Amino acid sequence: MYIGSRKWMNTSHGQLGFKDKTQLIKQILYPVTLDFFKAHIKKNSTDVPLEINDIIIPDTALIKDAINELEQCRNIAIIQHSWRSYFWAVAIAKYKKWQFDSEDLLFASLIHDLGLISPKSEYSTCQCFTFKSALQAEDLCKKHHHPQDRTENISNAICLHMNGYLNERNLSLSKEVFLLQQATACDVIGTNIHCIDKSYYNNVLLRHPRYKFNTEFQKLIETESRRHPQSRTALLNKLGLNIMIKLNKHGE
Repeated sequence: MYIGSRKWMNTSHGQLGFKDKTQLIKQILYPVTLDFFKAHIKKNSTDVPLEINDIIIPDTALIKDAINELEQCRNIAIIQHSWRSYFWAVAIAKYKKWQFDSEDLLFASLIHDLGLISPKSEYSTCQCFTFKSALQAEDLCKKHHHPQDRTENISNAICLHMNGYLNERNLSLSKEVFLLQQATACDVIGTNIHCIDKSYYNNVLLRHPRYKFNTEFQKLIETESRRHPQSRTALLNKLGLNIMIKLNKHGE
């Protein structure tokens, strides 16, 4: 069972045991550290051009509902982070020549942090904000009769985005799962920024500014770590996530 996955959440509720912590550290510490330092060495020098106006924003009832849920959190830094995550995901996918479902990826991007910023009381037994976000996503998908297999994929992507690193050779994980994890990491600590065309990067930031995102996100991470001390968030924070946020290439 993959640590951090939706299936893992069913038994752990997002709480890491000692063996889980040891295994997760072994899985992610080296690749995350390596990717972080690579981000500071490599430049946005991709020869894969991309125009922000060419990006598809699915006009569906599910997406409209997700946008409404996101805007209700009333945290501008998280709202813009969620949108940027989708745009970074699209750029990373083009760079890596990956195919993905636009509606599912956008939906996951918009919902992935709602459990961090506005946790609902009905999800109080969850010991990780990603599990809360995933359950909220599942409720919205059920409301719109979204296909079960796609709902499960969205939920798994949201749960796993906080792992810090996912091995692309793992064939059990979808491209949407990899893209949400890599795109959110890109926005938070700057990894995979070399995959993004410089002009496209600047245009995304013009449309969705950071609004002192680093400061706001560090506060939210600290709050989550205190609320759920045995979560992946708390573990990653102890391993230096807060420092990586502060030193990412995006600036504040």
